[in-house]
Amino acid sequence: MTAILLLIASAGTAAVYWPRLKAQLTASSQVARPERTPKSPEPQPTAITTPPVGETAERAPESPKEPAQAAYPSMPLPTTFGVYALSEGHLHELKPVPGKIPDRRVAISAAINTPSVTTLMDGDVKFVVFRPDGGVDASGTEVRVIAKVSRSMGVDATGKAAIVSAGDSWVIRSMSYPYKVGPIDDQSRMLLLQPEQDGFALAPGRYIVVVKGMGYDFTVAGTITDPNQCVERINAANGAFYSPCPPPRR
Repeated sequence: MTAILLLIASAGTAAVYWPRLKAQLTASSQVARPERTPKSPEPQPTAITTPPVGETAERAPESPKEPAQAAYPSMPLPTTFGVYALSEGHLHELKPVPGKIPDRRVAISAAINTPSVTTLMDGDVKFVVFRPDGGVDASGTEVRVIAKVSRSMGVDATGKAAIVSAGDSWVIRSMSYPYKVGPIDDQSRMLLLQPEQDGFALAPGRYIVVVKGMGYDFTVAGTITDPNQCVERINAANGAFYSPCPPPRR
């Protein structure tokens, strides 16, 4: 009987305290349960854009360009020392004349008995001087005439005047043609001689380039019509005398 009374009393107490106990249990459950944070979106794969052909994301540095080569003169240049005639785009080596060339104050040189080795087909000519020292005095550099001795007058064995052919005989005259002297680009040992007047051309005949007292001769091909290219010689007891050739008879 006592047990029954105790059971009834416990059930009553539980009925009284159950709402309060339920509220405490609910609060404890909420405290113990961790608060859920909003689910962050998963990272999406990044799309890789392929650049069009011929384009890159970063431009590669351009390779350095080779430096431009130095411009050379349009005319040919000699490779060995000497004096050269530049005619029709070609170089012609001029051979030296034996002996020292007289000063211009001397009207006529001693006779030259050998013909010129170099013949040019055109009188439009320039000259290239290539020397080891590279030094040329412009005032002593000139182009002069070598005149043909057409005939020689003298006295024969009987004492009478006679006119004979002079054969192969030439003389250097004091007259010269105006040529200017200047350097050649990037060629410290070369000089260029060219006419002072544009379009000037030497007439057919024989000429000599004088450089530091040395002469280098050549011939311009063609029929000789320039009177300066002809002289006559008079042989006398006290030496030889020269005079210009008379004009041709018409």
